[in-house]
Amino acid sequence: MKNMLVPLMAAVCLASCSPTPMAVVLEPLPMRYGDTSRSEIPFAKDPTVIRLGDAYLMYYSVTAFVPDTVRVKTPPVLTGWHTAIARSTDLVNWDRVCDLDLRDSRNNRISGAVAPCVRILDGKIHLFYQMGWDGADGMSNIWHAVSEDGFTFVNTADRPVFIPETSWSIRRSIDAEVYRVGDRLILAFATRDKSGTYQIMGMAEAPYGSDYGPDKWKLVSTDAPFLKPEYPWEMSCTEAPSVVRHKGIWYMFYAGAYNHEHQQIGLAVSGDGRSFVRIAPDGLCFPSGEAGSWNAAESGHPGVFQDDDGQVYLFFQGKAASDATYNLSVCKVHFKRGW
Repeated sequence: MKNMLVPLMAAVCLASCSPTPMAVVLEPLPMRYGDTSRSEIPFAKDPTVIRLGDAYLMYYSVTAFVPDTVRVKTPPVLTGWHTAIARSTDLVNWDRVCDLDLRDSRNNRISGAVAPCVRILDGKIHLFYQMGWDGADGMSNIWHAVSEDGFTFVNTADRPVFIPETSWSIRRSIDAEVYRVGDRLILAFATRDKSGTYQIMGMAEAPYGSDYGPDKWKLVSTDAPFLKPEYPWEMSCTEAPSVVRHKGIWYMFYAGAYNHEHQQIGLAVSGDGRSFVRIAPDGLCFPSGEAGSWNAAESGHPGVFQDDDGQVYLFFQGKAASDATYNLSVCKVHFKRGW
């Protein structure tokens, strides 16, 4: 796949910022990763990456075990969907390490954490993830856990830390993304409209450095979603926001269209980290691959990562056909002046 230049047309105007957004060049790298712990067919979705010392850890969603391949020694709690971890020293070659060891407040191991967002904040590793529960009408919502080593995480509350209470959405929050803006930690999330048809995105914030518990989050998107599907390629869905800041501008990669419906990756920019505008003309940044390619049916659910040297990488999931399994890959992100 060739490098892709994303032009920022003059029509893009960010009233709340003085820096000028830069053009984005995506350089695909030769990474293909799929988890084979559940079956012989590789499967991995929803990537998020951190650097820990001299290595990188990638967290991703894995499906349930295929019934006839469940390992005898696998704890029953891990037989459903969950988050797994892989390790790399070069961001291209990855080796599975283990399933995420997630604990409740009583140190019981639990499962069901998917679509992870992992960030190092003030030296501690934080995990924001979605999981269904018996409250909130049984819908999935966002939970929070912390870790010292990146492998064992302990929930900070025995319930979700955020449930959207809005006039424009159902009480559901998924695809967590957190990033710092001044003295606030921003939480971007996906939800559904009141009909349950359209996947749309909202935003909340909490004091930076707090415990990020259920009482700390304040809804920012009070009147409407901050992003919703508007262009043909987005179909009925905008989800999976992932944000990086470069020279005073926040760049938000996001997924348009539902999984299995030709999901592709869009880009929006912001001068304040809260109000995002799609790049012209329609936000599409990274389309699916050409016919016959490994990601011909989907390039989706982006996960952006900035290394210690400032280099930005865009991880994403892809598949060759609507009924194919998911693999993960990565692009280098280059910021260029002009278009």
